[in-house]
Amino acid sequence: MAASLNPYISQCSEAFDAEKSSQYRMAIQFSLGGLSFALLDCQTNALVGLEFYQSDWLVDSDDLFHTLERALASKDLNNKTFRSVSCLFDNRFCTLVPKPWFNEVDQAKYLEFTSQIPEGFAIGSEKLEKAGCHNVFAFPKALQDKVLAKWKDTQIRHTSTLFINKVMENQPATRAFVNVRNRDFDMAIRKDGKLLFFNNFRFNTKEDFAYFLLFAMEQNGLSGQDTSVCFSGLIRPASEIIALCGRYVKDIHFVEAPESLNTNQTFKEVPFQYYFIHYQALR
Repeated sequence: MAASLNPYISQCSEAFDAEKSSQYRMAIQFSLGGLSFALLDCQTNALVGLEFYQSDWLVDSDDLFHTLERALASKDLNNKTFRSVSCLFDNRFCTLVPKPWFNEVDQAKYLEFTSQIPEGFAIGSEKLEKAGCHNVFAFPKALQDKVLAKWKDTQIRHTSTLFINKVMENQPATRAFVNVRNRDFDMAIRKDGKLLFFNNFRFNTKEDFAYFLLFAMEQNGLSGQDTSVCFSGLIRPASEIIALCGRYVKDIHFVEAPESLNTNQTFKEVPFQYYFIHYQALR
């Protein structure tokens, strides 16, 4: 049933041409209950495709992968080659390990301190050079195997790595960053060029969201009156969450598309923060 789902976001530019797939980079994001992908033309640095799916039916690797193949087939892309493919796993199974303490053979042990890893999940890690640590994460091995069988050179990544890498780029001295999913969010704080804090919070109400945000800031010696917060992910400026947070945070921003990214009118209806993580993988 999952393979017959319709996307809730589906945009394709007039410049899109399936026969040019070899010059396209593709970033696929998998999460429990959803998947999405974005296509970037390397020659023009233009976004040419964007598609998002969300459903309670998307609960296992077969459902997710079949939905992806169905979506690609509808654009005559299912059997095409790409300039590059990045597979992004978007879940809460990740933890940061300081560089001096990291040992690859102990990856599973690091995660066991913070999470109960589901059966059938594999463990991976990525070095966060500017943050001085490694991001250890878990992901469905069956889904990884399916993706690698289709595109053997696929990069396997975790969305939190891309989020933190962006946080560690040139930014104001102190700022909080929030990347929102459907029912949880990643939060990071950068201070004096260093990663001061990173965590994930699950929320049910807008009050939960605001509480976790403000509590994390307070615990790190920050106040909403003197520290700005930059939002990305599945959230809009007009949301109830932003309205509530705005009562306590004086300066709220949303990530902005870089001037170098070409987007025509087709994509203006989709806020950049929705595909911000995809773009980090496509750069």
